Amino acid sequence: MTPTVPETPEAAIELLGELRHAAGTIFRALDTDGDGILTAEDIDAAPERLRELDLNGDSRLTEDEIGGPTWLPGWVRSSAIVRLLDADGDLVITADDIADASERIRTLDRDGDGQVTEDDDQPKPPPARAAYFGGPLGTITLLNQLHRYLPEADGPIMPGDDPRQETSPRLLYEAANAGDVQDSRINQLLSATGEVLHEWPAIQHVPEGTTSQLLPDGRNLRSSAPGNWLQHAPFPVGAHGTIELVDPDGTVVWTYTILEPGVRVLHHDVEPLPNGNILATVYQSMSFDEAESIGWVRQQTDTLLKPPPLRKFWTERIIEIQPDLTTGSAEIVWEWNSLDHVIQNVDPAKPNYGELGPDCRKLDLNYTQYADFFFCMGQIFHVNAVSYDADHDQILLGSAMHDELWIIDHSSTTEEARGEAGDLLYRFGNPSAHGAGPYETKTLYWQHDPHWLRADRPRTGDVLIFNNGARRLADGSPNPDEKGMGFGHAYTELLEVRFPRAADGSYTWAADDPLNGAEITWSYNRDNSRGLFSPFMSSAQRTPNGNTLVVQGYDKRIRELTPEGDTVLDYRLGGPGRIYRVLPYAADDPAIKALDL
Repeated sequence: MTPTVPETPEAAIELLGELRHAAGTIFRALDTDGDGILTAEDIDAAPERLRELDLNGDSRLTEDEIGGPTWLPGWVRSSAIVRLLDADGDLVITADDIADASERIRTLDRDGDGQVTEDDDQPKPPPARAAYFGGPLGTITLLNQLHRYLPEADGPIMPGDDPRQETSPRLLYEAANAGDVQDSRINQLLSATGEVLHEWPAIQHVPEGTTSQLLPDGRNLRSSAPGNWLQHAPFPVGAHGTIELVDPDGTVVWTYTILEPGVRVLHHDVEPLPNGNILATVYQSMSFDEAESIGWVRQQTDTLLKPPPLRKFWTERIIEIQPDLTTGSAEIVWEWNSLDHVIQNVDPAKPNYGELGPDCRKLDLNYTQYADFFFCMGQIFHVNAVSYDADHDQILLGSAMHDELWIIDHSSTTEEARGEAGDLLYRFGNPSAHGAGPYETKTLYWQHDPHWLRADRPRTGDVLIFNNGARRLADGSPNPDEKGMGFGHAYTELLEVRFPRAADGSYTWAADDPLNGAEITWSYNRDNSRGLFSPFMSSAQRTPNGNTLVVQGYDKRIRELTPEGDTVLDYRLGGPGRIYRVLPYAADDPAIKALDL
């Protein structure tokens, strides 16, 4: 039975206080003088004081001994100390965890004064975030929406219930939710009826935005994160840091890491290339002063979801990595840098000055306004997807903050890509992002998982897009003042789009067309009648039989749709965590055959 959500602000304030108090159980046990500060002596004494919480003498601490169970499942893990001690997210702090407590707690001492404060353990949200949530009542309602999960898989149409369902296997990769309050690291190949066909153990932390896909030789190309959630605090959402190749038996045969706190980090998507190389997205930072010097107009940064010391200006690099499986090394053999292709129309005296307009093939340095995006942590593009078209040697990028898809040429050299050859070949989704039309003419809203459709799958267009719909009202009009991530009014649509591309790979731009000459050849839920919405993550993938497999990332709801829009699968996976994508594979796919199931 789902607990009742408070109906008044007063009741919401009381419940939020109870949740915070429960999560602070361990902090209070360590803070013996109650001054809200753990001194060096308190931290040194942590193992001894933690053992005093062991009421049943089994040498470990379970949820009921550290403040739970809570109204929101596992909410004691909103405490940073609990998350550091309960590293695997199972709500059990073992004897080894207790013995190592002092060392782990010291990692919260970022300023080096030897102390950890109550705010280090449970940071208070910035006022802008509370306002975005809609006050206490909106906050508790949203937390309930995002953190309530099913104990086991359930739904109105389960796997195997409808003969029209795709019968081939599908790969899933579950991740922790934001901040790692609820953890999952499941990486499995499932049958069409839900049985586990194969499983790869998680070696590292798996944050939101990580991906997993099978290569023709049966290896698993996936992303993960070294360390824990604390190592990712300096970065925008979607950061992970590591790409790995995993043999079917779970052996990691190659890893590549970019994670320099406050400087650069691998994030979101990776894409295998036919030559064995790998495309990846990288957040790259600079100071706000440096950004201003190249034409960025300084904005207020108090809305960013980072404390002032961690606030940076983040742009994008796309890199091609050549792995060496013999030595375990890697080389970056190609690169595209977003800063080589920015434009600003504000200050003629500064670099990158130029004109925006329908034919603009550059990226407006000043389009993203931090106050408009709840998820903003200083990034101005937020490229969450990279997809490769081998037939034309082109790369598709999805920018959630510009609400656009960008196509760039991959046949150029890195040096050529720094110049005009690296400008956009084509763009789709938001004329206002480059001065080609008003905001109301845009099509995309915080989209995820845009990708080229495979030639061996039924299709009517070139790309398939999960158009999340954040910052959009139920009638389809923009909602720049959105509250609560859009739950209750925003909606998601699935779009299959054909681009105006000639046989030679060139594109015809249509200056007066909000779709820039593209055609939407198939869609789902464009009229907001199907109850589909996820404010972040999520994907839609074409199955071998022509259906579309859809995942709502925030609550792990999986649907399968026929080309006519009939729902033939609709259920939620059980347990905590989130999912970015679920990838269907044909039974005769070389990757599936290589697994020798």
